[in-house]
Amino acid sequence: MTRSPENTLTAAYNKAKEQQVAAALSALPEDCARELGVIVTNAETLKGVLGVTLTSIVYKVLNPTQDIRYHQDSMSKGYSGRTFDTKYITPFLKERFRHFAMAESAWLTRSLEQPHPYDFKYPGRIRNKEVKTAFLSVLNRLQTDRGLAPAMLVALLALMMEASAEDISLLTNVPVSTDLTITKIVEAVDQHIRFNYGKGTTGTACIPVLAIYSVYNLLMTDVKRYAGKELAPLESHTSPDYRSKSLGDIDVRNHDQCCFGAVEVKHLKPISVDMIRVAYRKIKDTKVDRYYLLTTSDPNFDDQDAVTRKIAEYGKTHPCQIIVNGVMPSLKYYLRLVRSPQAFINEYTKWLEYEYLRASGIKKKHLQVWQEIRRELPNINYAST
Repeated sequence: MTRSPENTLTAAYNKAKEQQVAAALSALPEDCARELGVIVTNAETLKGVLGVTLTSIVYKVLNPTQDIRYHQDSMSKGYSGRTFDTKYITPFLKERFRHFAMAESAWLTRSLEQPHPYDFKYPGRIRNKEVKTAFLSVLNRLQTDRGLAPAMLVALLALMMEASAEDISLLTNVPVSTDLTITKIVEAVDQHIRFNYGKGTTGTACIPVLAIYSVYNLLMTDVKRYAGKELAPLESHTSPDYRSKSLGDIDVRNHDQCCFGAVEVKHLKPISVDMIRVAYRKIKDTKVDRYYLLTTSDPNFDDQDAVTRKIAEYGKTHPCQIIVNGVMPSLKYYLRLVRSPQAFINEYTKWLEYEYLRASGIKKKHLQVWQEIRRELPNINYAST
């Protein structure tokens, strides 16, 4: 039977699942095993490299004579890695390893799409030098030791399974006390947002959006104002703005799908007159009832009087209320409206996990920090209300 990419991936996946990671790695030279480990360890921030590596290995298994370093069909004796990835590898990752999957293809990553072979002279600026060296070394070894590709495929999938299993441990449930106060809940979220995640961790701006989205999920069932309304699905935080048809980061819709209310969340940016202008351009041709502009910045405004005047000016031409506030005061107010404020903790955790698993901004570090905050919730120091 002719081997297909799908069958090859499935067979290697099943083989990797049936053995210990150490056993899969033992079939490789020690430095090769280490290099694959480097690629998987850094895949959260450089998943394009993982995608290209997996694509190259699978293609080499199926086409042993192809020099997979020549990854574009415009190159002499090259092949289209992007086409192969889009058709076979990315769909496989979305099904089996969603957190490692690119939206379309690993070759859409600028540092990997350059029309040069993946040899040791490759000029693409992969920002982690250790990952770049590991990546080019793996592809060089694929070419110099053609028979190693099947074992490499199993080992790489085994490493990915191990990493995914570690992720699951981050999502374990932590019991929430029914005595937990609103003030402690808000303080916990504030700690999560303001934690120093370090230079390499992106996506923190997604956290306050998820905090407000989580409390809105509770408001939808507990507050009469939202009876008969629906909360729109979250847009991917990594999607370009032009693809989104939403008015804000969070939209509440009528049954006819017209926007009833919207919330735009800014992280560490004071609300400015220009932000009010942008908001008005979004709402002026709609029937939206309220538009909230919230920020984690302290102070909330760069010029509160000017912002207030601009809102009043627009209020004369459109009935929508533009409401500006801080994220934390808003969260505290909303939690006072719901039947069980303690339910927010699990709701918020659920949406953090959801965004992490679909690779839409939330990173492993964000989950790790939130896990620790949840464990320490009863002991959080806070100012009483």
